Amino acid sequence: MDTALHAPPLPRSAPRPIATLAVLAGHGLMLWALLQLAVVERIVQAAAPLVVRIVDAPAEQRPAVAPLPTPPREAPPSLPPLSAPAVVVEAAPPAPAVVAVAAAPAAVALPAPVAAPAAPVTAPATVAPPAPAAPLRVAASALRYRVEPPVVVPRLSRRLRESGTVLLHVVVDAQGLPRSVSLRQSSGFARLDEQALGAMRQARFVPCTADGRPVECESDAPVVYELEN
Repeated sequence: MDTALHAPPLPRSAPRPIATLAVLAGHGLMLWALLQLAVVERIVQAAAPLVVRIVDAPAEQRPAVAPLPTPPREAPPSLPPLSAPAVVVEAAPPAPAVVAVAAAPAAVALPAPVAAPAAPVTAPATVAPPAPAAPLRVAASALRYRVEPPVVVPRLSRRLRESGTVLLHVVVDAQGLPRSVSLRQSSGFARLDEQALGAMRQARFVPCTADGRPVECESDAPVVYELEN
């Protein structure tokens, strides 16, 4: 009795309507896509560019082109004819009368005088002046003074106790004047040497003689500087 009270389970048929709807919806989408593709093709065909091709017409169908008219050329202006210049012919002057003149005798050419050869001009021989004779060498004792040299010891040399002998070379001319004075041997002090040179240039000598006539002479003259105690 317990088994009769329980009803048998129902079969599972609920999901079938949902699957059918899904299949119908898929077919509808496919139909809609096909319709949209046809619309897109028509739009592309409408938007395609138009191609125009120009084809030349046959030669017999081309219109004949008339040539352009050529402008008429103007004739150059005519120039007036040139008149030939009038030629005036003057009458020739009468020919001068011809007078016969006797020809003069031809002059006799005289021979040209022959010039005598010029004598060669000889340049005068240049005579070299005689070389001056060397001064006569004499001893220091042979020199005689007319005016003795003013020998003075410089003041500074006195303070410094400078002394010594200065040997001078003197050339005396024929008039007894010191033509040349030079230092032969120093005293060892420049102040004494300078004072001796200046003093000897102020001296005057008795001219040296040779064969009784004055001549130039030379000698070494000593100048002594001594200090007084």
